[in-house]
Amino acid sequence: MNPPRAGHGTRYMAKSINILLIHPRWAGLSYRRRIKINERKIHPLGLAVVAASSGNHNVTIIDEAIESIPADVSSYDLIGITVNTYTSPRAYEIADSLRSKKKAIVFGGVHPGLMPDECLEHADSIVIGDAEDTWPILLEDFIGNTLKPKYLSSCEASGRSIPAPRRDLLRKMKRKAAYCQVSRGCANQCRFCYLQYVPSRKIRLRDIEDVYHELKSIEENIILLVDDNLFCDRDYAIKFFKRITPLNKKWWIQAPTNIHEDEELISALSASGCFSLCIGFQTMYGSTAKDELILHNNVDNYKKLVDLLHKYRILVDGTFIFGFDGDSKDVFRDTEDLIRHLGLDTYIFYFLTPYPGTEYYQYFLNQGRILCKDWSCFDWDHVVVRPRNMTESELFRGVEELYKRLDRTYFSRHLVRNIARFRSKVFSKDLSSFLLSLWWHYRTSRPSRP
Repeated sequence: MNPPRAGHGTRYMAKSINILLIHPRWAGLSYRRRIKINERKIHPLGLAVVAASSGNHNVTIIDEAIESIPADVSSYDLIGITVNTYTSPRAYEIADSLRSKKKAIVFGGVHPGLMPDECLEHADSIVIGDAEDTWPILLEDFIGNTLKPKYLSSCEASGRSIPAPRRDLLRKMKRKAAYCQVSRGCANQCRFCYLQYVPSRKIRLRDIEDVYHELKSIEENIILLVDDNLFCDRDYAIKFFKRITPLNKKWWIQAPTNIHEDEELISALSASGCFSLCIGFQTMYGSTAKDELILHNNVDNYKKLVDLLHKYRILVDGTFIFGFDGDSKDVFRDTEDLIRHLGLDTYIFYFLTPYPGTEYYQYFLNQGRILCKDWSCFDWDHVVVRPRNMTESELFRGVEELYKRLDRTYFSRHLVRNIARFRSKVFSKDLSSFLLSLWWHYRTSRPSRP
């Protein structure tokens, strides 16, 4: 990380520039196998946080999922683009076009940390890791004509330095839900997760009062928390749940499986308004969990966790990954049996997707098992790795047929049957409407993609 320089504050405030921040569109939006919610109706947070770290500069945010990039960008001095692996081809296209107009381009997000050299072929500078301790210095350097190719975050700053996002800069539209982030980082070591390979694994916890006031100010009553793993710090999590209980928000978050015996924590979850947890079961095979370093998952505890969450009227959305080296064609029927046994309320299936630029990707590349290098396919919805114990088409058809069987004989009937169990939460107007929109989006978006 570049150290702050003397006079930084004075020089930073001396000149105000116009900044355009772009969130590239993603082809996977509205694809039900990836998401059950139309993300075009919920603003992404990342660029709004960058905007909040931009001092007195003038910032415009474009979310390309809902609005077009202006044809005339002559009024902007600097353009920042957030880049995920699956949006990188579109980000490169945007950047190349804007650079042809002599605009300075900065990339941030996950992909620059994984593929820095590739990103620098399309950008003048990249930010690797958190923006709070790098972006202000980058802006100072840009104003002083000393922009550097790379700005590496130390990720050592306290979560207290993470500002509330500039939601006022996001385009106004009718929304049922809003994103919010309480913490960053995860202590787990899953081989497939990108967090293993970028400098951001350290847990950063925001000040609970700051988050409380942010949530209080949000107009929407349905909140989707985007934390990697808020449950790494149990005491903090419980304090947070208790603090936000009076707000009467209804909220969702992802959680690990190893909270299966923590009734105090789950009770606090439920009381604070949590209506659903997304649980990363990932695999039903203990041997696969061990091989893939999903060490916090114990298949024997899955049923205990689901039953405890149901006891506290929390819906369980289970995620599973297919294509691990331990998977054969039997994995689809075995997973179906497990889902029915657990009584999951909803489910999402992914194809194993190693992130380029990681040791995990190199492992498959060395074996000649990477099927393509079109990063837009690395969205967990495409088969990009040749499986060890079946063909690529058998893997794709196996997931497709599993969805069809569960959708036809399990999903709707099970969810309707559970409405009585969750009536104290579901029968709020906002949450009922939100859940209905999820169901409709899931049922009407396309069922498969080759």
